[in-house]
Order: sequence, then structure tokens, then C-alpha cells
Amino acid sequence: APQGYPGYPPQPQPQYYDPRYQQYAYAQQMPPFPPQAQPQSVYGATSYQHHPPRPDYSDPYSVLPPAEGVDAGAEPVLTITPHHLDIDIRDDQIILAIRACFARPGFIHSLVSFTVSGIVINTLSTYMDYLVRLNGAGREYTGIVGGSFQVVIMISSLIIGGLCDKSRAYYSVAIAMLVIGAFGLAECGVSLNADRGSDLRVALIVVAALVGPLQPVSTELGVEVVYPLSENTVLVIQQLFSNLLSALFIPVFKELKDIGITQDENGAEQPEYTFSFYLLIVLHAAATVFFATFNGRYLRYEHELQKKEEKERKKELKEAATLDADGSASVASMGSFQQSLMSGAEGYGSHEVERQPLVPQHQIV
Repeated sequence: APQGYPGYPPQPQPQYYDPRYQQYAYAQQMPPFPPQAQPQSVYGATSYQHHPPRPDYSDPYSVLPPAEGVDAGAEPVLTITPHHLDIDIRDDQIILAIRACFARPGFIHSLVSFTVSGIVINTLSTYMDYLVRLNGAGREYTGIVGGSFQVVIMISSLIIGGLCDKSRAYYSVAIAMLVIGAFGLAECGVSLNADRGSDLRVALIVVAALVGPLQPVSTELGVEVVYPLSENTVLVIQQLFSNLLSALFIPVFKELKDIGITQDENGAEQPEYTFSFYLLIVLHAAATVFFATFNGRYLRYEHELQKKEEKERKKELKEAATLDADGSASVASMGSFQQSLMSGAEGYGSHEVERQPLVPQHQIV
């Protein structure tokens, strides 16, 4: 190959993380130009015969540490050129993404919180008709309570999620909602066991307000601990586990509905799904205890603080340089002003100025 050009076949390019797109991408670098030639003398003048200067491709977003270790291949790779965009998705993309996320301390805690919230919501939504129509309530209650259940989930998720985005207290909010949500589920189980249909319907709405926001809060917590991996990767993994485990738990919930149905001294039987509901409460309580052992770090927040400190430091340096330049300019202007005063004083005190007539000669008549 010519001097200064890469050989053939070309070597594979390393992957770099681009925070603008939150994806790994190949760095697009132009081949280097050959080195400049030595100056030659042409007709007594020095002429430089060389190729155009090599452009500077040092972009702060492309010159980043390469993807190594568990992060390699964890996300689709974007190849961006001025006129083309290519997305490279591997066959084992989801497996690599799961491996990279699980390697971060604290991600499994956010996954457990998100998953148990999904299991509770999906299970209650599936058997909402039976739970609402307890004590012979009409079918119209199913639509009212079921619709209110979903609306409360959305509203509470927006409110709690917005507050957490401002305070960054993801862990504190999640653990508080897990604990209070366990008491809400316990109240649902007690109301179901005591055959109190009206209290059960109210408790379901309370559970929706407590368990629903766990999903957006857990997603943001997962994004914090796996940075610089993207939010899409975290959400895909959490949704995958939540839907898969919900699909496995709902049939078990149904199969255990008749366990524990016994007659008391009055000959009354306990309602169906009593044992299943208590199993759901135990599952939620176990997830709460495990989540309390959270040991992750807010890597995204630490990166934002670092960037903010660097920006403030550059601003302070710029202001200091501006003050120094202004001070030097003021000193220089003061010196020039004093020099002009001195030169003027010397001129007025000289004999040449004194000999000059006050009126020009050609104007004297």
C-alpha cells in the first residue's frame, strides 16, 4: 500500500458509544493523507509541494472509550455516514443485552421491582370481573372499577414519575411504594376473605395508585445503574421478564383458587382465590425484602454532575481569562495616556514652541 495509507484487507473498526444517539457506532474516519514533502526551491523561491492538509476528525462524541467486556454487542450498532444509516442487529442481541445489564450492580433489583408490579397489575386485571362482582354486584361495576383501575395507574405513574425525575430519589420512592403496596394487597386479601365486596373494590383502586407507578420508577432506576446503555435496552428487558413471568403466574393463580376453601362453624365457605391472593401478597412482600438490598450506583446522575462541574470550571476559567485581558488592556491604555501627557508637556515647554508666532506671517498686514 502507498505510504500513509492503510493496508488491505482493512482492519475491523472498534465500536464507540455515541451519547447523542445512546447507541454504539463505528467511528467514521477518513484515510490519512500521505506525509508532506520537503520544501523545494523553485526559481529562487521556496515552494511546498504536498497534499492538502489532513482534516481534523477529533469529535468529542466519536473519540470515546471502545466497547469492551460485557458491553460489546449489547446494543444495535449504528453506522452513520452523510448519506446512509445502517443498523446492525445481531442474532443474539437480546442475550448480550441481558448479560450486560445483569453485570451492573442494582439492575436485578430494578428488574424485580418492575416485574412484581407487572405481575400484580396483570393478575388483578385478568380476574377483575370476579373480584368486582363479589357479593352479587352487577356487571356494570366491572367496567367502572376496571376502567378506574387503569386510569388511576396512568395518573399516579405520571405524578410519581415526574416527582422522581426532579428529585432523583428512585430507590426511596420505590421501596416506600413497595412497602405500602404490600399493605394495600393485604387489605384486598382480608376484604376478599371476609366477603366484603365494597371494601375490596376500594382497596383495588388504592393498590392501583401504589403499584402502578413502580414500573416507570423502576425503569428510570435501571437506566441509572446501567449507564451508558440506553433506556430502550433497559425497558425491553424489563418488559420481557414482566410479561413472561405474568403469563406463567396467572395460570398458577387460577389453579390454586380452590385451596383453603373450608366451611366454618356456621357452614359458610371462604370465597375462591383466597389462597391465590395470599400467594400474590407473599410474592410482593418477598420482592420488597429483596429490593431493600439495593447496591447500585446512579451512574447517569454521576456523569451529569461531572459534566456540570466541567462546564462550570470552563466558565470560571473563561471569566478569569476575560478579567485578566481587561486588566491588561486597562493598564496598557493608562500607560499610553500617561506617555501622551508627558510628550505633550515636553512639547509645550520647549523653545521651538515658544518661538512660533501666535499669528502666521502671511496674515500680518
